Amino acid sequence: MSDINEQLAAMKEELAALEERRLSAFAEFGKLAFPELKDKPAFAGPAAELEEISAKIESLNDQAAELLAEQEKRDREEKEKIARFTCVNCKTVNPDDAKYCENCGTPVGELPREYCKACGTMNYPGLKFCGECGEKLPE
Repeated sequence: MSDINEQLAAMKEELAALEERRLSAFAEFGKLAFPELKDKPAFAGPAAELEEISAKIESLNDQAAELLAEQEKRDREEKEKIARFTCVNCKTVNPDDAKYCENCGTPVGELPREYCKACGTMNYPGLKFCGECGEKLPE
């Protein structure tokens, strides 16, 4: 009985793989045939549906790219904010309204930073390597 179950499982796996290959072949065939057939009346419905789906995919890709850019901007702003209120002396992150570090008394605020030439990340002066990508910073 176990032998039959193993054979059936193997056949089921092979059938799934073949079905996946068949769908892939149909897709490739369709991509090649689409330009030739899309204007024929018999293919008008599927062609219109494919074009609608393609337009939706493009729109969603554009929206996703915009959201990703917005998220990257927010992340960068948050990093800059944290860096602005992180004490260069003791590395304590202070509240937004702090003028002096709550831990050691060092003045807190905008400090000159060096930009990494490789990735553009702002780094504190005096560091040897970029905190984002590890690139050696100019001395």
